[in-house]
Amino acid sequence: MNQRIWVIRHGKSARPFGVLDQNRPLAKRASEDATLIRGWLGSGPTLFVPSSAARAVQTAQLLTDDVPVLPSADLYVASPGEFLGVIEETLAGHRDDHVAFIGHNPTVTSLVNHLARRMLTDSVPTLGVAAFENVGGRWQLLDYVTPKELR
Repeated sequence: MNQRIWVIRHGKSARPFGVLDQNRPLAKRASEDATLIRGWLGSGPTLFVPSSAARAVQTAQLLTDDVPVLPSADLYVASPGEFLGVIEETLAGHRDDHVAFIGHNPTVTSLVNHLARRMLTDSVPTLGVAAFENVGGRWQLLDYVTPKELR
């Protein structure tokens, strides 16, 4: 079975005064967007690996009820190369081969464009998703979707 990954930007976050960036919760709009993306994902991912930031973990929780969610502190401030390292380490260290990773911009946009081997987007919007499959050791873009396209 080929490995498949979904690279997702976290849902729209709130900006409450005095709350540290890592602790910022999701805004109300994120729930609606997550419902659309959850339907699009279907039963694809067998594991969610969000950044340890509250908004990324909450995004994962909105996208699944029954799939494990394993937050990674490494994804919170990861460069595109470090994010890719987390992907490779996760796929090598788990039996799961269909994994969704949830991170932050600008890293998510840079990584998506790198894996797609072309300029796919200037900025992955909140809850934007790029799906890739590993074919012969190379990631190939399967699809790219945003909540706006699903409305």
